[in-house]
Amino acid sequence: MKLKKLLLAGGAAAIVTASTAYASILDRPFFQVLGVVIVWGADGMDGTSPVASDFVLLTPASGSAGVDLIGANGATVITGTLDAIDADGINPGATAANPVDNAASGGVFTDDGSGILDAADSLTAFGIDATTDVDSGMTNEHLSSFYVASNAAFDIYAQSSNVVSTGDFTTLDEGDISYAMALTTSGTDGGLTFGGNAQSPVGAGTGYVTTVNDLGDMTAATKVFDGGQRTAASRGSLVAQSVRFDNTYTLQLNGTTDGYDLSMGVGTIRADVTYTIYVP
Repeated sequence: MKLKKLLLAGGAAAIVTASTAYASILDRPFFQVLGVVIVWGADGMDGTSPVASDFVLLTPASGSAGVDLIGANGATVITGTLDAIDADGINPGATAANPVDNAASGGVFTDDGSGILDAADSLTAFGIDATTDVDSGMTNEHLSSFYVASNAAFDIYAQSSNVVSTGDFTTLDEGDISYAMALTTSGTDGGLTFGGNAQSPVGAGTGYVTTVNDLGDMTAATKVFDGGQRTAASRGSLVAQSVRFDNTYTLQLNGTTDGYDLSMGVGTIRADVTYTIYVP
């Protein structure tokens, strides 16, 4: 009888224990950092700088343009400065080249700093022999740059558009403007030092796409830079983690690298080039 009561009591205790509820609070900390590329230069042609005009998230599929959180478009600056490019295409502060090549003597050229050959420049008398010529120095190079900081690898695509020409240059097109890109990982422009905590974004990529030689090669969106790693190498500010992309444009003859010749006559030609960050 005592054993039966003990068994019944033990069974009742087990039922009470099994039905007891325990209160719980669930927590789940979550953090996310997306791939981001920040592009800075000027806030527009004839504008002010330095200003960040692109804050690009690398969220779409590979081979697609990144998502830019900043709606406004920016502009490049003149290489080596923080001066915005001019809307008429002239690079103020750049140095025009000597228009005389292979002078037998003399031919000292002094540029006024406008970046183009004009009436404010001066040239001394020069001797002539069979090799003396007046050629590519008649036209200026267009040197421009923009800066990039990133926490991930990225590609850059470019597209030329809006070609406008006058005078004898109306027969020219995008193929007559040559193009080259270079990368500067650190330096000081306009008193602002960049790249102290940066690295080349080439990494495992191939860097500048060497098959793009003139604006005729980028009439559609075309890859001009193939990246393989982030620019940020160590902890630092945005500027310290930035590198500079440098663009050089020159006038060439009939899609070749011969440059300007007197037979090309007189005129102007300009074009717009739009750079876009892509997901690698």
